Amino acid sequence: MKYRFDINNYEFNSSSKLGVYLIHGFSSTTYEVKELAEFLSNNGYYTIAKNLPGHGTTVEECNRARFTDWLNQVKKDIAELSVKCEKVFVIGGSMGGVISLYMASLFPLNAYVVGGTVLNFKNPFETNFLVPLLCNFIKIQPKKKQLKANNVKFYGYKAYPLIALNEFRKMIKIVKPLLPKIKTPGLIIHSNNDQMSLKNNLDILEDSIQSQYFNKLIVEKAHHNMFDENPDQEIIFSNILNFLNKFKH
Repeated sequence: MKYRFDINNYEFNSSSKLGVYLIHGFSSTTYEVKELAEFLSNNGYYTIAKNLPGHGTTVEECNRARFTDWLNQVKKDIAELSVKCEKVFVIGGSMGGVISLYMASLFPLNAYVVGGTVLNFKNPFETNFLVPLLCNFIKIQPKKKQLKANNVKFYGYKAYPLIALNEFRKMIKIVKPLLPKIKTPGLIIHSNNDQMSLKNNLDILEDSIQSQYFNKLIVEKAHHNMFDENPDQEIIFSNILNFLNKFKH
C-alpha cells in the first residue's frame, strides 16, 4: 500500500501576475495538489502550494495545530499574493475547500474552486460527538479502517490525528455561517465516487452560497483527492483552467 506524502512547498511560474493559491486537505500534504499547480503554471498562472501547519510532518505535530493556525497561514499568504499579482484565485480540496470558502468570504478574490469539500462528515455522530469527547484520550486512529478495502490510495499520514480532526470540526462551525456572504465567482466540483464528501455537501454549497456566477462540475470516477491522478483528472483540470481563464482579464 502506497502512502502519498510530500514535505515540500511549491511555487511555479512566479513571473506571472495571475496568482493561484492551492490548499490541500486534512492530514494530507502538497502531494495532492502539486500536479494541478504544475498544470496551471504551464498555462500561464503563478501557483503556490504549501503544507498547512502540522501537515507534512508527523501525526503528533498535526495534533498540536489549531484551526486558527491553518486559517492564519493562508490569510497571510493570500495577502502577500494579492500584493504581487493582479488577479488572485484560490483552489482547495476537502478541508482545503473549506479554507478556500473562508477566504472567499474574507478577500475580494477573482474566483475560487473547491472539490470534495467536507462541511458534513460521513459519520456525523462519531465526528461531532465522539471525537470531541474522546480525542484527548484516543489521539490517533488508523486510516485503513475508514475506507473500503479496494481503495488503496492513502494521502498524508497513515493515521487520522483526532485532536486535529476536532479542530477541523470547529473550523466548519465557523465557516458554514459565512457561506451566504460569498459573492465571488465559484466552481464547485463533486465526484459521485467520493467516499468522504457525500452529495449533501454539494447541496449545502448550492443552497448557501450567493455567488452570481456559480458553476458546478459532477464527475463519476474521481476519488476524494480529485486533484491527483484519477480517471476524471483531465476533465477536472480542463474545467478548472477554462473557469479561471474567464476571470483573468
